[in-house]
Amino acid sequence: MTRVVVTGVGAITPAGIGQDLLWQRVLSGRSAVRRIDRFDAGSYRCQVAGQADAFQASDWLPGRFIKRTDRFTHLAVIAADMAKTDADLEIGGVDGADPKRVGVMVGNVLGGWGFAERELRDLWARGIREVSPYQATAWFPAAPQGNICIRLGIKGRARTFVSDRASGAYAIIHAAETIVRGQADVVIAGGTEQPLSPYAWLCCQTGGFLTSAGNTDPQAAYRPFDRAHGGTVIGEGSVFLVMESEEHARGRRAEILGELSGWAQNTDGYMPYYTSEPHGRTMGLAMTKSLRRAGITVADLGSVIADGSAVPREDAAEVLALKTALGGSARRIPITTAKAAYGHLMGSAAPADAAVALRMITHGVVPPVANLDRPAPGFDLDFVRADPREADLTHVLVVARGLGGVNACLVISRHSPARRGSTLGSHLNGGKSAHGGT
Repeated sequence: MTRVVVTGVGAITPAGIGQDLLWQRVLSGRSAVRRIDRFDAGSYRCQVAGQADAFQASDWLPGRFIKRTDRFTHLAVIAADMAKTDADLEIGGVDGADPKRVGVMVGNVLGGWGFAERELRDLWARGIREVSPYQATAWFPAAPQGNICIRLGIKGRARTFVSDRASGAYAIIHAAETIVRGQADVVIAGGTEQPLSPYAWLCCQTGGFLTSAGNTDPQAAYRPFDRAHGGTVIGEGSVFLVMESEEHARGRRAEILGELSGWAQNTDGYMPYYTSEPHGRTMGLAMTKSLRRAGITVADLGSVIADGSAVPREDAAEVLALKTALGGSARRIPITTAKAAYGHLMGSAAPADAAVALRMITHGVVPPVANLDRPAPGFDLDFVRADPREADLTHVLVVARGLGGVNACLVISRHSPARRGSTLGSHLNGGKSAHGGT
């Protein structure tokens, strides 16, 4: 029975470089959102974002590489490398992991529009000879995937998932299934996003989910589940996890940070510009299936990291989904969302939440939801507000979703050699599947 564990984390977010700063920011209950200064956002409905300003590509990468790639690739390559270092993982060589048994899974939404916009301006103003030959490969959403493989010497399975704001969760789920099916020993899985360019920002604005509040008070703009919620604030960043089979991790004596014990994904089949049905039942089913796959019940669940988009109809649907999945326990399980502290990282949102969940389990602390002063009417759940809360955390549920009704849930658990839960292997051998969408 193959179990999937996490042995390393790499994070570049608006909180700073490294998972320690990410955790400290989330614990603080204060937002890192600020006014956009990468371009003139004065005519946009939303003029605030989470900017990963601490990351300067020239501090980490050669100029030639920077010139032919977009910032979303720069973020991903370094975050993946940081995760590898954190896991003390060697790839290749006499003592390293077999490169053909190491994979890469990446979630992304927008691609490399910073690079693409510059080249399209040159095309319009100066003609076709002025467009970079790297235009297509720099913009393409799979660019980080390929460059991570090249930089780290990975020759196994590699895929990119574009499933709106659930993209990073899809990458993590596919990584786990790849390991459980015996197709890889190690997968570096996560997401990357860089939405801070005029056209990319316009696309997000026309999607209708960005808030117009907070342009004069950026830190108060993102308010999940609050009475004043008015939309999402998005941000840039990249977070990757090193995921391994327990056997492989133990074989190389790696420190195990936690376990991905359960997961599920499904689709509402609802309106293309909504994230879920108003009643949230299909999303609730994904939550239930992820717990079943982990081999736990609602009584075992220590906390939930909600998606928390702060779009009123989305918040309402998620509250109903939580009530559907958690039943009578819905009002006793501490619920948080980390995104309000740094912005919704879109393709990298779920990996960032997973990194936070690992810290929650390690420290036995549930961080507060930034800017949640008064829950909206009917949102009568146990939201953690103002201050962190100590709790007995063995299992944390992470919720992700995207436009068109794609839902994905992860169960992050404290690793215990004696713990027994459901896995894909047992399901394939005749057990009842808890996998969403099957």
